[in-house]
Amino acid sequence: MKRGSSLSPKNLALLACVALSFCLAGKLGLRVVAFVHPSVTPIWIPSGIAVAAFVLFGYRVWPAILIGDFLDHVTTDGFELASFLIPIAATLEAFTAAYFVNRFAHGRKAFDTARDVFRFVLFACICAPSISATLGASLEHLRGNLGGIDLGSRWLTWWLAYGVGTLLVAPFFILLFRASHHRMNGREFGELTVLLLGLIFACLLVFGPLSLSLNKNQVVQVWVCVPFLIWAAFRFCPLEAAGTTLILFGSAIGGTLYGYGSFIAKNLTTSLILLDTFIGVIGTMTLVVAAMVVERRNIECELLGTQSLLQKTVEKKEQDLAVTVRALEVEMTGHVQTKRALRESDDLLRRIGPTTEPAE
Repeated sequence: MKRGSSLSPKNLALLACVALSFCLAGKLGLRVVAFVHPSVTPIWIPSGIAVAAFVLFGYRVWPAILIGDFLDHVTTDGFELASFLIPIAATLEAFTAAYFVNRFAHGRKAFDTARDVFRFVLFACICAPSISATLGASLEHLRGNLGGIDLGSRWLTWWLAYGVGTLLVAPFFILLFRASHHRMNGREFGELTVLLLGLIFACLLVFGPLSLSLNKNQVVQVWVCVPFLIWAAFRFCPLEAAGTTLILFGSAIGGTLYGYGSFIAKNLTTSLILLDTFIGVIGTMTLVVAAMVVERRNIECELLGTQSLLQKTVEKKEQDLAVTVRALEVEMTGHVQTKRALRESDDLLRRIGPTTEPAE
């Protein structure tokens, strides 16, 4: 980016949009899904928005992340020390995640190979979230709100929330905005519609009100939803796979929040840990399968391209060989005609012989 262009209207609008999205996502998360503690949610959506913004638009968006998180905390907790420190930690966390993803996982192309998916999960969903979790738990401990036993549990729930939020939200937005996408035909669109309807029905059966009527004995468990994710990963692009994970895990979070599903436990913290572990494992595997399918398709395209190139080369060589053969045939025909003419000339000379008799 050119120097002096950071304050252009386009960039200011981008920063404002990112800051507003971050702040609204934080408000929504604390108001809707904070069922364990007023400041703890099973998924922290702003972490995924922050990482996606850094990867998509570069490190210039750090003021938007900082301001958005600051506004979220100030309007919730007032002007406390945490309202200033936690936004710094959140910005540093997203910056760190994006830096390592760009450096070691090819940035926007992190979901095109299975190896890069694992690296994305390692850096952005496992390592980086420890920054905010450590600072948040430490501040709660310094305030006297957490004892030694609860400190580890709170750190784990925060870490899981930030990591799962990044895993679910960041891949979807990165895949959505990074480039043009495959345009579906009618058959593919119909197949995707059937897939989504089947997934939604399965989610309602496992995590929704239908579990009280059609699934009273809990015969249908959460594993019924997994084949829909594999279906999306094998038959469509990583974007569709990431979208189906959002539907499934959004349903799982909502169902757990309202007392439905397989992750209900007597301890809400245990429910959160079980839910986030399920999301982390299945979400990662879905992205890995989708990336492996992309790799296979790319290899097939490369092989087809190589085959086409070799076929064209062979055809050209055959044409050149045919031209050479024709030229040799013409040359051989000329040699045969010349040899025949010489033979006829020798026969003619032999027939006419010398016409003068020797002198006496």
